[in-house]
Amino acid sequence: MCIVKTLTLRIDGALDRWLGEESKRRGRTKSEIVRETLERQRNGKKLLSVHDRMKDVCGSIKGAPRDVSRNVEQYLKGLGE
Repeated sequence: MCIVKTLTLRIDGALDRWLGEESKRRGRTKSEIVRETLERQRNGKKLLSVHDRMKDVCGSIKGAPRDVSRNVEQYLKGLGE
């Protein structure tokens, strides 16, 4: 049998609005979202950024110049003109 405890948490209005919007978007209760987030933190899991998800392919375009990051102006010259 699992004993369930109640936790009272005070948050500011901006965080409450975000939590409410996230709750509606995901079709989950605010409590479910907070529990999931706490579990993820406890287990050492974090939400991955786009870069984290794609870092194995970043910078790996075949035939692309290798010095783009150092010579951005050179490669973007005339773009959008």
